[in-house]
Amino acid sequence: MQPKQVGIVGYGRFGRFWADLLRKYHTVWVTDAVPFKDDSFLPVEELCERVEVLFFCVPIGRLEAALTAVRDHLRPGTIIFDTCSVKQAPAAWMLENLSSVERLTLVATHPMFGPDSARSGVESLPMMTWFLSGDKEDYTEWHGFFEGLGLRVVEISPETHDRLAAYSQGVTHYIGRVLGELDLKPTPIDTQGFSILLSLIEQTCNDSWELFHDLQIHNPYTREMRLALEGALDEVYAALLPERVDANALIIGVQGGEGSFSEEAGQTYIAGRSASFPKSRIAYLFTTKNVLQALHRGEIDFGVFAIQNAAGGVVMESVLAMSETNCAIIEMFDLVINHSIMHHPETAFKDVDTLISHPQALAQCKRTLRERHPHLKQVSGEGDLIDQALCAKELSSGGLPKTTAVLAPRVCADKFGLTIHDDGLQDLGDKNLTTFVWATRKPRRR
Repeated sequence: MQPKQVGIVGYGRFGRFWADLLRKYHTVWVTDAVPFKDDSFLPVEELCERVEVLFFCVPIGRLEAALTAVRDHLRPGTIIFDTCSVKQAPAAWMLENLSSVERLTLVATHPMFGPDSARSGVESLPMMTWFLSGDKEDYTEWHGFFEGLGLRVVEISPETHDRLAAYSQGVTHYIGRVLGELDLKPTPIDTQGFSILLSLIEQTCNDSWELFHDLQIHNPYTREMRLALEGALDEVYAALLPERVDANALIIGVQGGEGSFSEEAGQTYIAGRSASFPKSRIAYLFTTKNVLQALHRGEIDFGVFAIQNAAGGVVMESVLAMSETNCAIIEMFDLVINHSIMHHPETAFKDVDTLISHPQALAQCKRTLRERHPHLKQVSGEGDLIDQALCAKELSSGGLPKTTAVLAPRVCADKFGLTIHDDGLQDLGDKNLTTFVWATRKPRRR
């Protein structure tokens, strides 16, 4: 091939690398959205007038705008290459945006390497090419030039490229970014495998986040890859969890504390299936989030939490927790819920000014509380203190002001030495049903 006047649009990390490689054989001119001082820099209008060949080395998400920017300045007969990491969308953009220019040759390429992976040269590295339109002889000439560089040129369609690259490249960059989040460091006992992982992190994380984002988003097959990878990680993780946390007893994690309705629900479920639960113990976890995370970590065998109530509707705490952590729902069952107001025995109820409870419990007693106790300020605790039973325990032990009353199960008064002031505050009376979930870890597929 005779030396050509070659233009590079986009002088970022890859653009500089590609320009340096081509300068060994051709005269290279460069342009960028942000002007810079360099003997080879030209404004886009001058560059398009001067060059015979134009390589677009811009981020995927900026290619269409770059094509539009040069369209009115291109010389007829110019050979146009893109170098994007995905191919279907860029190929379509080239054909759509440059069709009005006469005698262009359009070629889709993907040099499947960069400044890091080609640090020692490009010999035997892969480069995808595909003729889109124009002069086939021009395409063939450049195909031969790339092979002359020692590149392993692979002619495949943009669709085939994206389908294969979703795994060969997409999974590599995805894993590299995930490992980068772990902030791995070299150690004195590094294995060869660990060194390879560190090298992978360096190669992928040195590229811009924009490149990573674009090659994941603009390739129509990478979403399928990410979902498959997520499933594979879950499968391997689940395979390492114990079949039983404790060989002597099944551990049941409940949404509440001692005396909570979740404890009652768990005990009720077990009592009706005594043959399946010859020995078990309760783990008080206070929130649905804690229950689901304990299931995920393999710290409990089963979990119990409320999901909805006839008066209060869905339990948002549980809905939000289930959106963050997977579980397998074995069964759902109902329990009649009765709410009581209790206060510290050393405080007269007339001196109580605040009522604390779970927001769902307050919703179930909304009308009755308004009618009987309108003077009480209603609040919900944060974190574990969202649990009614824990609120009762904290009031008893001094963790809450003595001017606070608790809306909780009646049994909490006996457990924690509190005084019941009012009972049966639920608006639906004996029809106040709450649906509880009996759950376990997400089952393994194999």
